[in-house]
Amino acid sequence: MALVVVMAGVGWVLLRDGGKDGGESSLDAKSFRQPADDEVRETVESLPKGGAGRLVSAIGDAKLKPLESQNTPGTWATDKILAKGLGNTLQGFKIDADDELAWHRQLSGAICGWTQDVTVGGSTSVLFKDTDGGCTKLIFFEVDTGEKVWEASVPWKEDALSRYPNVTLAKGVVAVAYGSGSAGFDMQTGKKLWTRNRTSICREGGFTGGRALLLRQDCHTKDGNSYFSVQRISPDTGKSEWVYKANEHLNFVYLISADPVVLAVSAGQVDLTDLITLDRNGKYQTTIRFENNHYQVKCEEGVPATAEDSSMFSAVDQCSRVVVSQDQAFITTGEVTEGVSHETNSIVSFDLRTGHTGVKFDAGKDQELFPLRMSGERLLALKAGTDNFAPTQLVSLDPKTGKESSYFSFSAFQEASILISPTSSDIVVEHGRIFFGSRAVQGGGKKEEPAYTWRAFGVGSAR
Repeated sequence: MALVVVMAGVGWVLLRDGGKDGGESSLDAKSFRQPADDEVRETVESLPKGGAGRLVSAIGDAKLKPLESQNTPGTWATDKILAKGLGNTLQGFKIDADDELAWHRQLSGAICGWTQDVTVGGSTSVLFKDTDGGCTKLIFFEVDTGEKVWEASVPWKEDALSRYPNVTLAKGVVAVAYGSGSAGFDMQTGKKLWTRNRTSICREGGFTGGRALLLRQDCHTKDGNSYFSVQRISPDTGKSEWVYKANEHLNFVYLISADPVVLAVSAGQVDLTDLITLDRNGKYQTTIRFENNHYQVKCEEGVPATAEDSSMFSAVDQCSRVVVSQDQAFITTGEVTEGVSHETNSIVSFDLRTGHTGVKFDAGKDQELFPLRMSGERLLALKAGTDNFAPTQLVSLDPKTGKESSYFSFSAFQEASILISPTSSDIVVEHGRIFFGSRAVQGGGKKEEPAYTWRAFGVGSAR
């Protein structure tokens, strides 16, 4: 059974329905080469059909006690499975099968690092704690089956200046950075291909992957100043192909995209102030300024753990409100308030070579737009109502024409609506469906009366 969204008076409700999604087809598929199984997937979705949406999957648990908290890191989806990290387990749930558990994998300890990247072959990776509590274990597994492809150890040791390792995927390699060094593991075998050690002034801050492998190093000069170094790393050898030394006056540098190279930076402020783009050789191209928060990008250095665990999930590429195509960056504007609960915003494109503005997509009255990812040459975005009446939509935005098309509309009931947040939840669009996943949950309800706690859900077309 599934839940269908229909109009009822001025509101939206969810009803049971047994309908199935239509088949998936590639958009402009002939213009894209066939990628290898060990590349990071860049799925091209079918064209929007419009209409209502229906619930196709949901992950919840009524066993959490009131105020009890749990980390729920990582959300992945295929055409068949919605997978989720839940504390020290990985679980896969069948889509369109009444929330049936497809597989369950117990780990030796809690998940302490993850990547949202999935390979074309359908595999991904997480870090988890060993029996002594150290974040030293790495597993590469298949999302559809939960089957372990391989498991390896990471030479991470906790010290006063360390933080948890982070993991990412690039062609043929699973890369892990852990402060005192970094390592690359072969996707097929789990064999360690290379290691890198920190220098006397620079630690391995973290990776982002995808079409290429980009490393941020966190450095300190002898006179006490700090700066960031960005390097493109060969996935095969771990060697640096070029180095870009960022300005010493930057407080933060985050890795938005590895190819093309786009950095989010903070120049003298707590908030992010600019995007910096580099060419294929690591040379500076242009700066896209946020104009005192007129444009907004949100990044987190690490994702806070629960109150029961004071650790932080390390990240240097955990950013929202921005999506990068081959030649443009799509950024949200700051919210414009038109009275209580009446907010709107826009998505504006910027040329990565010149920094000039291009197409602008307006959300419309009482609605906001959030860019999610590219689908071929189109931008997928979440369109959310701000007045408690307008439905939420998955939309396709065409940069060539400036037109918006809706895949479907839906409205989540109150218990699940907290997950519809681009800045605090995982949002995955895959095979014509949109999935929302928590990063941590807390039990509600009265004493001895646990409330149903949502960890993830997915919506697809009712057609």
